[in-house]
Amino acid sequence: MTDRMGEGSVKRLYMAKCLNDLNSFIQETPKASPRLLVNSALKLLKEAELSDRCKDEERAYVLYMRFFSAVNTVQKTPEYKKEKKYYDSLLDIKTTKKVLLRAEDLQKSLQRRYEFANYAEVKEKRTEVKKEKKKDEAAVDKVVEVAKPPGPSLANGVSEDDEFLSCKKLYTLMTEKCSTYIILDARPCHDFHQSHMTLPKVINVPEDILKPGLTAGKIGSQLDEDAKLVWVTQRHLVDYLILVDWETETAPLPNPLRALTHAITKWDPAKQYKSRVWVLQGGYDLWRLMYPTLTTNPRVERRTPNTTTSTTQEPVSFNFEYPDLDAAFISSAGSSPMESTASDLNIAFISSPPTTVGTKQPSDPDSGKTSTGLFQPPQINRTLKPKAGERESMDGRNNNMTINGMLEDGVSKASLGTKVNQWDTKDSNINLDQHKTKQLYPMPDLDQNTKVKLYSNKIDNNLPSVPSRSLKPKDVLANLAAKKRELEEEKELLEESVEVEKDTIKTMEEIEATTNQRESTNDEQGRARLRETEERLQEHIRQLQTKSAAMEERQKQLQAENEEMWRLVNMALSNQMQNLNMSPAPVTSQQLEEKKKEDEDHERLRKQTEQRRALQEQVEEMRHERKEKEKKMREQAERERKLKEQRAMEAERERKKIEERKSRIDGDIRPNRPKVTSGGETYTTKLRSSPKPSPTRGGSNLRRSHSAFDLSQQDDDDEGLGMGGMMPNFDRSLKPMVAPLKRNFNAARQRNFDPKFGSVPVSKTGLKNLGNTCYMNSVIQCLSNTTPLACYFMQGTYSNDINPTSKFRGDVAEEVGAVIRALRCGQYRSIAMWDLKNVVGRNHKPFQGYDQHDSHEFLLKLLDWLCEDLNQIHGKHPPMKEQNHEKLPDYVAADKVLEELKMRDCSIMSSLFQGLNRSRIQCGTCNHVSLTFEPFSVVSLSFPGSNKCTLKELLNHYYKDANIEYKCCKCKTLRNSIRKLDVWKLPPLLILHLNRFEHDVLMKKKQNYVDFPLDNLDISKHVCYSNRYTKFDLYAVSNHYGTMDGGHYTAFCKSPDNKVWYKFDDHEVYEHSAVKSHAAYLLFYQASNLSLTASSFE
Repeated sequence: MTDRMGEGSVKRLYMAKCLNDLNSFIQETPKASPRLLVNSALKLLKEAELSDRCKDEERAYVLYMRFFSAVNTVQKTPEYKKEKKYYDSLLDIKTTKKVLLRAEDLQKSLQRRYEFANYAEVKEKRTEVKKEKKKDEAAVDKVVEVAKPPGPSLANGVSEDDEFLSCKKLYTLMTEKCSTYIILDARPCHDFHQSHMTLPKVINVPEDILKPGLTAGKIGSQLDEDAKLVWVTQRHLVDYLILVDWETETAPLPNPLRALTHAITKWDPAKQYKSRVWVLQGGYDLWRLMYPTLTTNPRVERRTPNTTTSTTQEPVSFNFEYPDLDAAFISSAGSSPMESTASDLNIAFISSPPTTVGTKQPSDPDSGKTSTGLFQPPQINRTLKPKAGERESMDGRNNNMTINGMLEDGVSKASLGTKVNQWDTKDSNINLDQHKTKQLYPMPDLDQNTKVKLYSNKIDNNLPSVPSRSLKPKDVLANLAAKKRELEEEKELLEESVEVEKDTIKTMEEIEATTNQRESTNDEQGRARLRETEERLQEHIRQLQTKSAAMEERQKQLQAENEEMWRLVNMALSNQMQNLNMSPAPVTSQQLEEKKKEDEDHERLRKQTEQRRALQEQVEEMRHERKEKEKKMREQAERERKLKEQRAMEAERERKKIEERKSRIDGDIRPNRPKVTSGGETYTTKLRSSPKPSPTRGGSNLRRSHSAFDLSQQDDDDEGLGMGGMMPNFDRSLKPMVAPLKRNFNAARQRNFDPKFGSVPVSKTGLKNLGNTCYMNSVIQCLSNTTPLACYFMQGTYSNDINPTSKFRGDVAEEVGAVIRALRCGQYRSIAMWDLKNVVGRNHKPFQGYDQHDSHEFLLKLLDWLCEDLNQIHGKHPPMKEQNHEKLPDYVAADKVLEELKMRDCSIMSSLFQGLNRSRIQCGTCNHVSLTFEPFSVVSLSFPGSNKCTLKELLNHYYKDANIEYKCCKCKTLRNSIRKLDVWKLPPLLILHLNRFEHDVLMKKKQNYVDFPLDNLDISKHVCYSNRYTKFDLYAVSNHYGTMDGGHYTAFCKSPDNKVWYKFDDHEVYEHSAVKSHAAYLLFYQASNLSLTASSFE
């Protein structure tokens, strides 16, 4: 271990905290004879030099100073003064001077290191104080914050009270990632596209579609595909449902937000919401000012709307008069009976109605008054009256009737000055005679551009509720029966869509498996067959996609046709739920029968609705999964296309290089042209010229013989050699493209095993101790006797699996393979693994020197390095996603985690040694269960006490239920919880670590004797899922003898050939039967039903 000062392998500070404390270790030299003091001084000097070479500066400095103290004591004795030359020759004054200079250098180095260590310690303490202070402040803030009392809940679990959420709170939700949320941006679509939040789950609900009385289903049908998917599947499952507009800060809400809130709280009874509705305080304007980096365009200019949205209702006008009833009785005989009729109906007339656009004001101020001075009520234009069916539909859609429906939209209902009393009479009593109505309510003149729309006002809770006759379940069921064929077609279409989507997903998975198999196959015929299969599956997918697109289009058409009817169904269900909340009244037996029949109709209606909704959600989910797979396939195809283009470009560049080289060679070769004579063609070539004088060699005056061929003239003679024909042409593009074999040149180099030759049985070769390397020797011997791993390295198949992108470049795998082959070849009595030690030290600095280390630590590092070198997943590994298995079965969640682990690590090491634990944490308050899966390669078992125990007791202690404090995802705070740990998947090779080195007050080693079985270790008690491997046999043990300060490692291994146990003590190997001992540290088990070949794990 190093001191983190960048000084290589200098040993960390451990003796003192400052130089004064270190000087206290320099003891005074006791009085003795000079010769004894000289011998002690020489021994001190030798030990000091050894410590200095080991980079232990503190110990070297103390020993050097003790040496000087001894020398000073010797020089003060009378014997020294008498025989100075003799003692100086023993002490070597020149060496003493060098040692003095070295001690001064060590003193400076230690002073600098102590100052640095003290500064780091002070800085760390300051950091801890700051952290504690921040924690205290956060705790105080939590205590001071007062939660608002929850508002009243409606039928779907959502409160209609407006709650505001600050921008700071939303930012906290985003950063902590402990709660889920959806942000509904209710600004206009143009404003949203210009600038919006960059947070996840932000969807735009345009302002222009938010009208009073809008239902949640209608909102979903008008959103785009991505927003619709989020709206349909997640709006009732999130912890926070947040509404955003431009600048709303306080109540009351503007009309768009109010309409959206009512759609969720009142007109969505089929969904049981998890969250109430929250409104972002200050709106998007405040958000972009506080967090501009979390918006797409913080400097967007807000458009001034053409029409201002009214956020508050007009003030109530108290300027009204009541009719004088006494005057009505005392009136003359000429008074009209219509006035008394109006009075009996308790209708108040407006004394000074507000001026509205489109209403012609009478020029004469008295022209519109009666004899009592009141304005006559407006007359109704019966030509605008809707038909019976339309009126009934409007009545069902609004579910309310307003008394001021004959007025224009601009006239506020509050200006009437009083609310109209509820109508308890039946419809026949409400309807007036048409002739009387015309006289009582004369219709005023209206502008052509603003005609009055009757029965079109939206819902107002302050007005009386009039039940709609068309919303009775039996009437709605009758409408459903009338559209039976269309509904059956829609149901069949949804079911067929589910099957088509399932078939498409299954075919995609088959294509993916076929592609992987084709890429791993070397046989050309097999690759051709797999390619044909892949093309056939792709053609099938294209047919399914075409069919799916047509079915989706037809489904949208049917949904559009049946949308109004299903809206009435939802309103009928909502109306029934509201009726359940009304106070009961005494009923007759006939009414009870009708009520029972109506309830049965309602139940049938609800089942049909739930069945349709379940089918729709299943189709949406399958389509979403199919689109995700299509996206992955497109990305894979794009990567393959780019790779193919890159290879084609490389081949083209290679071809051009060959052509350039060929043209250069053709230009250098100049063939002699034939000379035409009468006798035919005659070829000529120049005679050999006299050799050029060659440089003398070695001072010799001899020259080259004229009869010998002169290589220096080869370039000139090449012209004569090319006289007969041209250079042959080669088409390199016709050469078959064969993928080059993966070669690691490090595998073929000569290794320094320093072997001791001798014929020994297989697996009886020892490992030399290279200086405290017994921890390596013990682990390597255990892995060498792991049969599947040894076969894998002996057969040489690992060379094809070496990952070229590994940061270790395959060096660790090559060195481990070379050592295992040397140990199992039977030619050496012992070897030294210098090369493996150098590679290990290069990858992990603490292993570079010759200090003692933990074999468990070395085993974990070695397994990680081998996984990296032999990983078949090349490139950068995707990070592990945060596990969230809400509402998922355990086996589905486990399959997801295993698939994700396989995408990161696909090697023989993970196949042999990696298992999976399941952790279930149950909140003690709300009983919410949090499920996670954790991979493991070595199980570390702690001791429950200091007495003798068995391995099964250690396993029971490890997998027992534990009480912990855990932040519950549902309660959002720390709760006392119960954690249960068990095994989901057991590996074929199980490594158990007996954790003997534990931190108590001090670090110490536990010497407990553990009774472990040699055969048939049964772990099925702790397995929660069906496993192939549950019983294991012991085949190797790594032992540690000694204490915390020092010790020695050995290994007990069972030979796979003769089933005999051997003890491996560095280079010594001999039979040993007593496997169980107090020194057992690492236990290696293999499954009893394990296939002893490596091919089944590749």
